[in-house]
Amino acid sequence: MSLNPEVRIFEDPNEATVHMASLISEAHLHEARAAMATETPAIPPKKKRKSRKRPLSNPVVTRRRERQRETQRSESETHLQELRDTLTAVQVPEATDGTVSAWAQRHLLTDVRMKTARPMLFNANLSAERIAIQKCHRCCAEEAAIRCLDCVPLDMEFLCATCDIEAHKRNIFHDREAVFNGSLEPIPPTTAVVDENGQPQFCEQICQLPVPTPRSICECSDDVTVTPWKHISVVTINGRYNFCLLRKSCPSCSAEWTPEVKDLLLYRYWPASTSCQTLYKYDVFTSFEEDT
Repeated sequence: MSLNPEVRIFEDPNEATVHMASLISEAHLHEARAAMATETPAIPPKKKRKSRKRPLSNPVVTRRRERQRETQRSESETHLQELRDTLTAVQVPEATDGTVSAWAQRHLLTDVRMKTARPMLFNANLSAERIAIQKCHRCCAEEAAIRCLDCVPLDMEFLCATCDIEAHKRNIFHDREAVFNGSLEPIPPTTAVVDENGQPQFCEQICQLPVPTPRSICECSDDVTVTPWKHISVVTINGRYNFCLLRKSCPSCSAEWTPEVKDLLLYRYWPASTSCQTLYKYDVFTSFEEDT
């Protein structure tokens, strides 16, 4: 004979009495709660509002506030009218739902401002292209033929042809412009301006890549010679230019030095191949990282 698992067996009679009493009390409690819920549903009591006495208003202050509100209302209406006039002056494309988005309104306002400022910008650009005749800021004798924007902080903005070659023998990546008949014309680093019979003329020059050479390559006391060695292409943020690498040689012991890959990397030139026929300046990679 198996016992029912729901039937609880007490070994002590007192425990059975206590258990039966708890069951009876829980049953009475459930019946009482059900009866109370049927008779009076639970409704939270309403909070009583405390009466606040309004202070007596000052008629002078009240009139002043009303005048301020009227002034603000009239100013806002004026601004709204100006905005409506601006919007009506431009043809607004009709949207599918009959409304214009905030982005479209800002775009139209920007177009209106740019159309208004375009004549001023055009005249300012034309006036900036006209340069008066200047003397060379370095020798203060010859007439300037070159304007260098990178030499502006050094107060060497305008240079003659001779001073330009001396100043930019190493600073080959400076932003230079040629001065012809009162106007400016951008020129690459490989272009120089020479004076022929009082007239400035363009000519091509060999630019050496600015990589420092060692002071000594051998133990000889004779002076070493520096000559152009290898023609390469250098790609910078401003374009592609043809330069040459230097070669340092000793006439006594025939010792030679030419720049290696580690020398190029030290001065921020990245080789495109193992032959170093094309080099990339690091500013190209920096601009690419900023764009991405």
